[in-house]
Amino acid sequence: MRIRIRRAGRRSNSRCIRLGGVTTCSILVALSLLTRAARTDDKQFDMTVRPFLKSYCIDCHSEGHAEGDIRLDDLGRQFNNRKEAGVWARVLETLAFRAMPLATADTFPTKVESRAVQNWIATNLNHQDIQFEDKSHAEGFGNLVPHDLLFSSEERLRRIDVAARIWRVSPETLRSKLNAAARFNLPTNPFDFDKPHGNFTDFKGKYLLNSIMTEQLTELAMIAAENQTKDGRARAAIEAAIKRGATREEAVQQLLVRQFQNVLRRNPSDAELTRLMNLLKRIDAELGEPFGLQAACAAVLLTPETIFRFEGAGWDSDPDNSSESENGRVRDPAYVQLSNRELADALAYALTDRPPEKDLLVTFSSSDAPVRDTLRQQATILLAENRYVPDRLLQFFQEYFDYEKANDIFKDKIPKHQHWAPGLVHDLDVLIENVLHADEQVLRTLLTTSQMYVLFYSHKERGNQLSFNLPPDFKKTTRPVRFPKDQRMGVLTHPAWLVAHSGNFDNDPIRRGLWIRKKLLGGNVPDVPITVDAKLPDEPTWTLRKRLHVTEADQCYKCHAKMNPLGLPFERFDHYGRFRFDELDGAVITTGAVLNSGVPELDGEVDSPFEMIQKLAKSEHIEQVFVRHVFRFFMGRNETLGDAMTLQDAHKAYVDSNGSMKTLVVSLLSSDSFLYRAKQSYAAE
Repeated sequence: MRIRIRRAGRRSNSRCIRLGGVTTCSILVALSLLTRAARTDDKQFDMTVRPFLKSYCIDCHSEGHAEGDIRLDDLGRQFNNRKEAGVWARVLETLAFRAMPLATADTFPTKVESRAVQNWIATNLNHQDIQFEDKSHAEGFGNLVPHDLLFSSEERLRRIDVAARIWRVSPETLRSKLNAAARFNLPTNPFDFDKPHGNFTDFKGKYLLNSIMTEQLTELAMIAAENQTKDGRARAAIEAAIKRGATREEAVQQLLVRQFQNVLRRNPSDAELTRLMNLLKRIDAELGEPFGLQAACAAVLLTPETIFRFEGAGWDSDPDNSSESENGRVRDPAYVQLSNRELADALAYALTDRPPEKDLLVTFSSSDAPVRDTLRQQATILLAENRYVPDRLLQFFQEYFDYEKANDIFKDKIPKHQHWAPGLVHDLDVLIENVLHADEQVLRTLLTTSQMYVLFYSHKERGNQLSFNLPPDFKKTTRPVRFPKDQRMGVLTHPAWLVAHSGNFDNDPIRRGLWIRKKLLGGNVPDVPITVDAKLPDEPTWTLRKRLHVTEADQCYKCHAKMNPLGLPFERFDHYGRFRFDELDGAVITTGAVLNSGVPELDGEVDSPFEMIQKLAKSEHIEQVFVRHVFRFFMGRNETLGDAMTLQDAHKAYVDSNGSMKTLVVSLLSSDSFLYRAKQSYAAE
């Protein structure tokens, strides 16, 4: 494990402390967001922390028995010591993950006890101005923020925790900008990065440019500019302007202004135009025409605004931009409301993944209505009318359920004409699109519907109907197929999802259970320690359930208890997604359980995947976790405790609208979390 300990204000010479036996750098605690108080006195250590360590930690982390090479029996309380601060940070992380004590321990701390210790550690780290990496802000770790604090009526915090941000545009947006300027198809796109399975791609952390990207961007900009200046359009535009009475310099300036308008949706400033003209004249003097014009056009394509978008730092601030909210939620000089241009950008990118159309920019700049009302109105219009919105909403569910990776799961034990993953993915896309079109009880319907589409065939004779256990002579139809409730129930029993969350040659209840733990229950599972051989025994005569017994060892089951019982009921289906009764000439056992969910009414044993799905689909907690995931996708970041009000309001909007996805999104995109940023320097965490 690497824990970065750094004094605030120091920008270099940061050092890392290595602690044995742990693989990830993850300092977490949502409670640290609440603690900027003075250092807790020693009395609290003696009364709270020391007894806690003695009761739950010392037995495994003391002299002669230091698991992970970590001793706590002699741990001091000097947070100005880098080594000791690093160990305390590790304790903080472990408690926040609830990774300790092990499942075999005799006693467990209560939430109150654990939070008191976490609070003490976080307070001391913050008091020393120690900057540590908080994994709760990292992509894929939003669940680290305590759910009960976010949705408790007593914790409706009103602080804005998110500073101004920089976003890198998506590959599609970069392509559209270059096409708008030069009408040419990109031979390559430096932003064609692989989608990280299990996380959302639309995340503010994707902002860096490496040297290869920089070279490719420069080359693409020059190719695009060359196309603009060599096909006669630029020359014709300049000559036409001269005929209308403009000087040649004025005609060239008009061309560059149009370049700005096409690419950046704005006019250049006088300073920007002067710099471009100076560049043009210098290149023309050295190389001759039209190289200067090419360089100037390329320079526009390489401006930061082409590649990034900025929000909340006043780069395009309005004179009247204040932190006064019409409903009084935000009244603090430490906050800044996004400018009209920033709001139009943020709304358009959130719902269409494209720059805003001109009419949207005009609406935000000219509207006299309260800005929140304008946001609600324009978000509703986009959701109803914009042709890109359905793709954007579908993208959320593709990444949320993470079923597109079925295309990457290699299968070789069945004839190809009986299994075609792209067809299965397409069929699930169609199901989700139809549920979104109805827009009622969206999550519950997706989890429980017995209607599925079987549209694609891999070959003429047979196709993916076999994955649904349909007969070979099944006739293709555009209508949904209604399955018995004890055979198919929602996305989690759809072959695309089952294949995506399986292995190449077998089922994977661990992977399926992990998805349910994270995406539905809102829980966390630590990374696999490097000391653990994460392999199941290769015994072809054993069922997968029997082979999983190796994960019940002490060092494993603390985590596997959170996954295995959730995934094992889905053994009812094989790794092609086919319903089955038998496994290795014996009946398939489909029992499982929901354990340690944090919601007592959810916990308990289940006999089948269908019983589990029904239980989860009815839960308010599951709805709330879903709202958190929608927040992350459309905000491009993890939630913090400061977003408690936003999330509670969004969940209420979802419930009051009978489970409308569009209403949920409108609520999020008109919230304080969307409108305001803390007045700090740019954050690209």
